[in-house]
Amino acid sequence: MVPEAAMTALRLMERWARPYQAAIEAEIAARRAAEPFDSEIAEAQRHAHALFLAATPLKGNQVRTLSSQMCNLSLKAFATKHGIAWDLASHHFRRKFANYAARSQFGDLRYLREHFKHWSMDMTLGYALNESQEIALYGEIERETQGIKVELFDSWLNPEEPLAGGYGRNIVAWRATAPVTLFKSHAQMVACLADSTGIRSNGHAWCTAEDNHCVGNDIEPTRCADCHHAVVGQRHAPLYRGLYDHLKEVTDRDDIGPSGQALVQRYLQRCRRVLVALGHHLEEA
Repeated sequence: MVPEAAMTALRLMERWARPYQAAIEAEIAARRAAEPFDSEIAEAQRHAHALFLAATPLKGNQVRTLSSQMCNLSLKAFATKHGIAWDLASHHFRRKFANYAARSQFGDLRYLREHFKHWSMDMTLGYALNESQEIALYGEIERETQGIKVELFDSWLNPEEPLAGGYGRNIVAWRATAPVTLFKSHAQMVACLADSTGIRSNGHAWCTAEDNHCVGNDIEPTRCADCHHAVVGQRHAPLYRGLYDHLKEVTDRDDIGPSGQALVQRYLQRCRRVLVALGHHLEEA
């Protein structure tokens, strides 16, 4: 969900935080030894696994998570040190966060559930707006989410775009009926469909089901080849090609039994259907 530079920075912060995390653990141990019911123990535990930590001289070098005020002071100091003429502040990164959060909604909802304390962005936008939260941020995430959906639907409705999966085949058949005549314009059609359809990625297909309880999301990914909730596009083709090639390697194995062979053949046929629908030429019919 984030660029490689962000992962490098996080790995660096993991190393940076270790001595601070050790200091918090030492503080917790000392407090427990002195007073097992000290209320500050729970407070210290809240920060024990944080990455952005610092010692506070005003509180005897007590280690805690950096406040937003301290982060902003550090950002301004960084800009000054490097000769950057910019009154840099953390809220300047809000748009980028909104973009990542929106893209997370189409993949792993656990991130947003942890950050916003809600299961889905719809719930967050519908119920979590209050005076203590940034309404502008939620608005930007909503706009980013809608932009991604519109871009995706626009590609699906392109007559030249091959699609697989049950829902993908339905889209191909539907767009052949010149559906734009039902709307004022192509743009309105795309926006309308994007508004009315929930989408998320499971890595090997776009899923439009109302929940993520299907085993096709993880245990049996080839099930998406025929699922009427799934859209498989060209971006997924390398995965299905890899599955197809690996499955072919075990078709002549005699140590997996009849049920194993039947399973391999079922998965192989599903991958073949996807690849053929996406315009890939296979050596086998």
